[in-house]
Amino acid sequence: MKLLKLFTLAILAVESSALTISQPPEITEAPKLEKRARVKEKIYGKEYQKLQAEKEGKGEQTTTAMPKPWARTITLAKSTKTVLVRPTVIAGVTFSTKPPKTTNGLEPWVSLNKDGSPKTIKPQHKGGQIKKGKPDYGTWFGTVTHIPMGKDVIKAENMEEDEIYDHEEYFPEDPSYHELNPIIRCTPERYFKKGQGKDLTSEPFCTPHDNQQLKMDKTYFITWFTRYFKEAKKVRVHLSLLKEAARQRGMKRSVEEDEMEVDQNLNKRSSVLEKGATIQESSFFSSDWLDVEEGMLPITILEEWFGKKDWNRKVLISLQPDYADNEDFDYMKDSVVVEIVKGAVVSKGQFQDLKKLEEKWKNQGLEVEIEDSSPYEKYYIMMAVPSCVCIFGLGMYIFVMINNRSLDLSHLKKKQFAGRKTTHRRIPFKKKKNQYTELPQYKNNAGTKAD
Repeated sequence: MKLLKLFTLAILAVESSALTISQPPEITEAPKLEKRARVKEKIYGKEYQKLQAEKEGKGEQTTTAMPKPWARTITLAKSTKTVLVRPTVIAGVTFSTKPPKTTNGLEPWVSLNKDGSPKTIKPQHKGGQIKKGKPDYGTWFGTVTHIPMGKDVIKAENMEEDEIYDHEEYFPEDPSYHELNPIIRCTPERYFKKGQGKDLTSEPFCTPHDNQQLKMDKTYFITWFTRYFKEAKKVRVHLSLLKEAARQRGMKRSVEEDEMEVDQNLNKRSSVLEKGATIQESSFFSSDWLDVEEGMLPITILEEWFGKKDWNRKVLISLQPDYADNEDFDYMKDSVVVEIVKGAVVSKGQFQDLKKLEEKWKNQGLEVEIEDSSPYEKYYIMMAVPSCVCIFGLGMYIFVMINNRSLDLSHLKKKQFAGRKTTHRRIPFKKKKNQYTELPQYKNNAGTKAD
């Protein structure tokens, strides 16, 4: 019975699967693909983005704000003191900024070119090493203390009873007054060679180098080694004008100048001084007394240092310690010679109209009124004059080409010169006579001589 039931169920299942519902096919439309235009990314310049941000009131203004003052705590030997530090900006270099809490050795620092102008150095991390990192000054600015020790202190077995050992102990300097200075410091390793033979050192100066050009209205840094004057606490920088020797100016020397050059000290520190230059005006500029530990002085070349007809001048830079009197001070002893120049002379107020236009475009949409009184007549004249010349030349060319056909030049005859027909000899030249006879020419049709 069970087998019959299973057999019947199997038959019913086969019949039900055989019954399929057939539906007529339907036509379906293919999806339409619309042609899209190629989207190009718009690239905006940095200046344009700044202008757009200013119009919308977003972003930072173009003017750079000064760093804010900050409080600093200095730890002394027996106490601590708090001071208010005010950052300053000199020649694009910010001094006394608040140091970061964490450092990784990749912080930018400021180096100096040969003329004393600053340049920013950005360290790089390559191959597990930091290249162009901050300079390491070693023990140049440390203090060495000598401590005598006997055998009872050291307790060395190979020492005599009355032998004294001189122990040297190195103490690093207090970084409180130098870590806020981002400019590289002067050390004897950075001295440069001077003189005609390049056999003298520039001590105590590191910058500027000898015979460098310092341009007007620009700021340069004079740096010196702070441990050069061991007994000095204050120093002062002097600038003196030099009078070059006649041979340096390309003029003939007189007997007085020759005698004066012989009397000068031969142990000079500059090639200009070695060639006979003398001090014309001493200390036309003198700085205030500076702390010798500062090691640098920013100086700006002023227009009043030049004469009315002078384009350049030789200047002697000297460093005077506080223990040297003004009367006994030798300006040439610790000195370096540079050349101050005016640079390119341009008219005052150049590009003022273009600057006003740029300012007008910047403030467009900011409801800022700007007086538009820029004179454009000079630009009209600059464009009109060459245009008129070109039009006049083109008109003359067309006029000549049109009237060229109606010109009759048949009455003009070519002038004949005597040339070779004349028997006149040019005096004092003589006629060249050939002193040799011409060689016989070889002919191809000539037969060979029979043997």
